Amino acid sequence: MATKSKKSKAYLLRWKVIGVLLFFIFASGIFFCGIMAMNISKVWSSDAINADSVYETDEFRLAFDEILDHMVLAEVHYQSQERIEAGETVDREEMLSSFRRYYNVTDGIITGNTRVNDTFDGLEIYGNIPEGMQDNLLEYQELVESRLPSYYRMYIQRQLDEYKSSTRYLEDTENFLYYIEDEAGNIIGGNASIGEVTAEQRTLVLSAGLSSNHLGNGSTFYNGYENPILEGSSYQCFCAIRDPLLPGDGFYDMGQDFSYAKASMPILFGVFSLAMVGLIVCLIHLIRVAGQKEKGGEVTFLLVDRIYNEIHFLLVFLAGFLSINLAGILIVLIMNGTVTFWNYVFGTMLGALYLASAGIGLSYVLSVARQVKNRSFFRNTWIAASIRRMSALFTGKTFRGWMVIVMMFYGLGNCVLMGGMIVSYSYGSLREAALFGLGLLVFNLLCMYLFLRALRSLKEIMISAKENSKGNFSYQLNLDRISPSFLNFAKDVANIQEGLKNAVDDAVKGERMKAELITNVSHDLKTPLTSIISYVDLLKQEKLENETASAYVDILHEKSYRLKQLIEDLIEASKASSGNLSVQKMRVDYKQLTLQAMGEMEDKTEAAGLTFKVSCPEPVYIDADGGHMWRILENLLSNIVKYAMPNSRVYIDILKMDNNGLLIIKNMSAAPIDFDETRLTDRFVRGDASRTTEGSGLGLSITQSLTELQGGSFGIQVDGDLFKTIVSIPLYMEETEADEEEMEE
Repeated sequence: MATKSKKSKAYLLRWKVIGVLLFFIFASGIFFCGIMAMNISKVWSSDAINADSVYETDEFRLAFDEILDHMVLAEVHYQSQERIEAGETVDREEMLSSFRRYYNVTDGIITGNTRVNDTFDGLEIYGNIPEGMQDNLLEYQELVESRLPSYYRMYIQRQLDEYKSSTRYLEDTENFLYYIEDEAGNIIGGNASIGEVTAEQRTLVLSAGLSSNHLGNGSTFYNGYENPILEGSSYQCFCAIRDPLLPGDGFYDMGQDFSYAKASMPILFGVFSLAMVGLIVCLIHLIRVAGQKEKGGEVTFLLVDRIYNEIHFLLVFLAGFLSINLAGILIVLIMNGTVTFWNYVFGTMLGALYLASAGIGLSYVLSVARQVKNRSFFRNTWIAASIRRMSALFTGKTFRGWMVIVMMFYGLGNCVLMGGMIVSYSYGSLREAALFGLGLLVFNLLCMYLFLRALRSLKEIMISAKENSKGNFSYQLNLDRISPSFLNFAKDVANIQEGLKNAVDDAVKGERMKAELITNVSHDLKTPLTSIISYVDLLKQEKLENETASAYVDILHEKSYRLKQLIEDLIEASKASSGNLSVQKMRVDYKQLTLQAMGEMEDKTEAAGLTFKVSCPEPVYIDADGGHMWRILENLLSNIVKYAMPNSRVYIDILKMDNNGLLIIKNMSAAPIDFDETRLTDRFVRGDASRTTEGSGLGLSITQSLTELQGGSFGIQVDGDLFKTIVSIPLYMEETEADEEEMEE
């Protein structure tokens, strides 16, 4: 039992959620390892795996090339600031070519027959210049005299900047040692002696056309450095890099970064392996529990499982294809990026894309697992669904299927008979052609008969539906007279009719039971309540000396009469809603009845400080029951006294509209109306949410029922704190009265 309980826990929702979370955690770990490996490969490529030390990496070789270039430029080419300022390092032809390119001077007759002097401030002419080019010559001469001296100084300054930059670069390097001598062995420059340089294990000797290791043990740490400046000189350079590297320059930082990357690779590989194993374990667990709450239990499907498997696979494949291409673009941007901020942005986008792809893949795998468990994988394919639809067309279970079959046979029959008639006539067989023509006529007449029979069946169904819409559920549809093409449709209509009939019967029965229950309970309550009222009246007649007891008797008297009124209202509401009240319609003066009701309520309205404004531009006579109308007006006025704002005006409009007499009462509510006004006509709903005022909550419900019982309508409108009730009753028609008099005569 304990083993079974432990096994079943894996199917609980919380363990599934934990499995999904762990899946994404392990997936994130794999992504983290990939990003770290990508960043390492961005700098070190495969050197972090293959190289034993930083000296064997391409990154080191590039940095060493750069510092050798600075050394050759500063110590071999320029040598000193004085030489630069004296113009000894100026390449005359290179400078003049640069000057002419800068000012868009094209080499030609003028430049070929002139020469710039050695001080670079004038032009010497030693050839023949054509007459037509004298203006160009003067322009070139003015350019040389006015612009070349400043350009020369700029050229010198640029060389000084290069020299100082290279010198600073060499001074800031702690781990690079060099010594330079000429062919006679004279010291040209360096930051160490030749002994200090050659004492290092990693030493390089550079001379014109030669780059070699100075050590005799055959170990080589660098190959193939070339520099045209060095090749054009007679100097020999001894260069070395410290081993181990000392702190203080870029070589040391490079060594530290390489050591970190080298040490990180085994850790990344271990984390990647553990994350991959964890990912596979989580995936197996999720596949095992997918769609089930217990082992072997019923499989529950999700919305995504409704997608046909071929379409689902294509969507996943398309998402994967787009993700791979987008990921490739992001990886290229990260590898080529130099701004750290954008690398973070692209890395975040790549991570979001990776997790989204992992989620899509997991969803697809679990969907397949649920369908395989339910043995519905092949059933939920588009091919299987198409086969089922095709087969349904020929089973006769659907109207569409019958129509397809009928149209196919009708078209095929006409084609065969028409084709036979045409072929027979073409070969001269008039008798056979006539037989085919007669068969074609008979076939179409038979199809027409079947078609008309089907239309008759449709007419029978339409008549049944029409009777149902009228509420005549006793109408029986004869299924024997229905053609097979409409038989299922007819059965559905008959079932709807039977269901509606049962629903209406149940509703009527329920309403009748509720009305009887309310009436019976109300009558049962009235008997003891009458006794209570009688005894309370007897107590009031007694002279009670205790004032507290007398006050209690007054309260009992008030509450008992209120309970009596509530019971009477409840009985009346039940009768009105069930239609059990009789209606004696007569000619009623709407205005006079309203004024009479206002007169009866005058004491209460004056106590509430209400002022009534009645507007009735013309006499309005309605066809209504006077007693019911009196109760309607009494309920509305009582409602106003209870809930209207004290010392406010009440507007009453009586008018005619569309053969109806309208009574519109408008007043301002004392309490905010912050609820749906349509609920006020429900039973036991009161406008006073705190229920501190008197009332049963039945007044407006009774008003609506009595209005509808007389063929009218009752409505409520609320606009802010403005409360409006509208009672619409049919007008009394003079023609009706005249007809009644004629009938009496």
